[in-house]
Amino acid sequence: MAASWRQKPALIASCILGLSTAFVWSRYYKSAAFERPFHFSILTFLFSGLALPAYAKYIIHAESRYAPLSDGNPSTKISLADIIKSPLRLRSLSPSFALLLFCVVARTVLYWRTIRTIHCSWDGLQAFLPFLLAIYDLLELRPLHLPRNGHDAQGRTQGASSALKRYAVVALLWGLAATDTLLLSERTTGAICPAGPQIERFVPLAQLVTLALDAVLISHVAKLRQGGDGQLRTWSFLGTLFLTSAAALTFLAVWSSFDRANFQWNVFLSWLAVGDLIIDSLAVTIGIVSGVHLLGYAHPTSVSVLLTVSSIFVYIQWRIIDGTMIKVWSNWWGLVTGVWLFLGAGILLHLGRAANFQLPSSSGDGIVSRNRYGLFALVAFLLVFCQTLFMSPGGFRPTPAPIIADARRESDAWIASAGKSKSLEEAVSEYRRRYGVPPPPNFDKWYEFATSVESPIIDTFDQIHADLLPFWGTLPSVLRQRTTHLLEHPSLSMGGIIIEDGEIDISPHIHGTHRWMMDVTKDMLEPFARWLPDMQLAFNLDDECRVSVPLDRMEAYTQEGLKARARLASKQSLLPFGDAQDPPWVKDYLDADESIWSEQSPWFVARSKRQIFYEWISPTCPADSPVKKYRWWNRKAECLGCSAPHMTHGFVSNWTLSGDLCHQPDLAYLHGVLLSPSAMAPSHTLFPVFSQSRLYNFADVLYPSPWNFGEKVEIENNRTIPWDQKLNSVYWRGASSDGFAIHGSWQTFLRARFVHMAAQAKLSVRAKSLFNLIPSRRDLGISSLRSALTSSSSSSSSSSSPSSQPSQPRPSAAFADNHLAVNVSFVGNFNRCDDRDCAAEHVTFYGSPTADPPQPLDFQEHWRHRHLVDLDGAAFSGRFLPFLRSGSLPYRGALFRTWWEERVHAWRHFVPLDVRLGDLWPAVDYLAGPAGLPDADAIAQAGRDWALRSLRKEDMQVYMFRLLLEWGRLVDDRREDLGFALP
Repeated sequence: MAASWRQKPALIASCILGLSTAFVWSRYYKSAAFERPFHFSILTFLFSGLALPAYAKYIIHAESRYAPLSDGNPSTKISLADIIKSPLRLRSLSPSFALLLFCVVARTVLYWRTIRTIHCSWDGLQAFLPFLLAIYDLLELRPLHLPRNGHDAQGRTQGASSALKRYAVVALLWGLAATDTLLLSERTTGAICPAGPQIERFVPLAQLVTLALDAVLISHVAKLRQGGDGQLRTWSFLGTLFLTSAAALTFLAVWSSFDRANFQWNVFLSWLAVGDLIIDSLAVTIGIVSGVHLLGYAHPTSVSVLLTVSSIFVYIQWRIIDGTMIKVWSNWWGLVTGVWLFLGAGILLHLGRAANFQLPSSSGDGIVSRNRYGLFALVAFLLVFCQTLFMSPGGFRPTPAPIIADARRESDAWIASAGKSKSLEEAVSEYRRRYGVPPPPNFDKWYEFATSVESPIIDTFDQIHADLLPFWGTLPSVLRQRTTHLLEHPSLSMGGIIIEDGEIDISPHIHGTHRWMMDVTKDMLEPFARWLPDMQLAFNLDDECRVSVPLDRMEAYTQEGLKARARLASKQSLLPFGDAQDPPWVKDYLDADESIWSEQSPWFVARSKRQIFYEWISPTCPADSPVKKYRWWNRKAECLGCSAPHMTHGFVSNWTLSGDLCHQPDLAYLHGVLLSPSAMAPSHTLFPVFSQSRLYNFADVLYPSPWNFGEKVEIENNRTIPWDQKLNSVYWRGASSDGFAIHGSWQTFLRARFVHMAAQAKLSVRAKSLFNLIPSRRDLGISSLRSALTSSSSSSSSSSSPSSQPSQPRPSAAFADNHLAVNVSFVGNFNRCDDRDCAAEHVTFYGSPTADPPQPLDFQEHWRHRHLVDLDGAAFSGRFLPFLRSGSLPYRGALFRTWWEERVHAWRHFVPLDVRLGDLWPAVDYLAGPAGLPDADAIAQAGRDWALRSLRKEDMQVYMFRLLLEWGRLVDDRREDLGFALP
């Protein structure tokens, strides 16, 4: 009877420990608690320090009636005060207490370091915990007093040593299998672990040391629990240990808060973070209490197997759901490691049972018969494997062919609808039908201009109306005042255009390096300026966007704007533009002296070199969006659920939605402008800022870029190379300009991840090409084969050494179709970085600290390659439009959106890429191969033809003319009476 009462709590504790471990691991990637190791540890140890004495107060006296280890009187009532005031105050100064305190605090610090650089960590190392415990036990070989079958397990030295050795060997092999399985199923973002002697390279060592500390901690707690010097003292001792650990970590956190950035991180917590910290801390506390209880009845290695198996099982369930495990187990090596993963767990349980340190059972023969552990584990594997087959999405290698077919139909329909009006009357009628209000004054002049330059788009300008709708909810006088505010503060880096009586002037106080942008913008407006009303415009001269309005305010602006437009729609008579505004446009700043350069605007705040996601993106999102529900802090692991809304079978199927950050919390760490922008001064107020590009969640007004209108990057003499003469290669050259590299932030920047992925892909692509080359070229002579291999080698070397102009002979079209080269590299020195990060980037991408950086090639080199990749920099990339016109196939990975988004269509004119880049090589593999080559050619030619029709300089002027007519009506005090009416 005593054995039964003793074993039931142990079995319950093992179940609770397994469930709590599974629960915590199921939340691991999505919980904000794990992003804050110090907060999480302090709260967990505080809860544990209080829970352990409480557990002793209410549970131990019941257990002590049956457990021979208790030294207390079972009839004595135990109070919490008695436990806390126990003689352990002296014992807390013992070496054992100091050792355990060091283990707890040190493992928290190491865990914090691992989380900070999680992309350099090794997944699955926790699987080696049973092995480390076995090794530790072998080194110590102390007698354990296990309450099994009513007697102590004494005299185990020789027998236990042999059993532990067998156990350690199996545990090591099992750890290797678990780590390998997790490695094979890993879906990474391409985050970079820098080369050279960087601190990030020691993260795996920190993980191993953390495991060693865990092994020491677990082993010593087991020794205390299974000792004979008083169980009540043990529980109180451990409670004191955890409370002291919480105090020590609190001191370290307060000390680190003298740094301003750390202070904000430590003190200002969102409600989401607070909730996650409480939930996960309580879950871990429950696990600690149940684990401490269990260590009084089971060997530490058995407890560690329970912990690691639970965590790895949860991980495998994730991979089953997203379809990764079926790919792993379709490979013979993955199947071998998978079988051993389950079988090894059964063998470990069997060896633990045979070595007399297995969990107790009521029968004394183990929870299951000892000779059935292996069979049980094998059956478990078969069940999980069948689950994998049932739950995994079908098809191992889906292609974008169905998406491409749909995109063609949708694009053709959009283009036909966008230009269907063939007369002014039809255009006016279509405008009213689409937008519910009359066109702005001088719409006839715009129509005349658009048709004179043969614009293919007459009717569809949804981008303009979406951009301007919130401003309809703001008074015209307020818009004018805010424009003036922008222009009278040069520190905001704004350029002004003043239009008065049809004449255009550029405002003063513009940095000389940016003056060209306003000169080009003035040239863009000249042909139609006489038809524009008087106005002042503030153009953002920085790359980054500037206006982020919280959702509740934006919805209020939108509702008021809809009401204002409804009042306009009801008017029977319409007025033209007028001259009188009250108050009028302010011009005092035009004559101001240089003292205004030092004036700072209270409406804009400096946010350079720091993460902006949760301050400037999250407030713009709905309450039920993923950004508001969880934080994906692991910058190493790909969040498939985050990209699922805009992906189909692994490819982007909704380009517009792919820019919405509200369902993509993982991107907080995967884009330079979100993680560490070089120049960011945003505002939460709806200022009328005109920007060349913006993030989906910002409210800047988009206008055609002076970079493109000024033809900063163009195809010389419009000389393009026919598709069948282009190299079948992926080509990119550029700078690491998408953020300011500080504290290792560059390791997850978009461009850095792409170049790093390309460097890895070059080796595999070249090996695959050479492997497939020989059998497919048996008809060639030795000299031909040697020539082909030389061409392949030359292409690869040009990829790794971009400073040299590619000089390999152009391969034949047939060879080019079967051979894909990857020709990608940064060029020049890294300069948007602090000294440490500049040096780390140089070593990582150029090989050594003394290596000369590759120099930029002639930009015209791009046109020789079929596959051209375009990626965000500090904002949008200005090279995309020339890519479209080149007849090559552009791939675009971007969060920034521009004025032409609605007229250039994904999978019809370019290949869209998710900024995680997990779809890049599958897309290239399809479009560069025989099956996808016709689609690649068709997309490239469609993009070129459409760009030459709809993305000319004249098309930019058509867009700008219409935008400013709409804006001129918005800033007019009589805007609800203004409009164009047919005579």
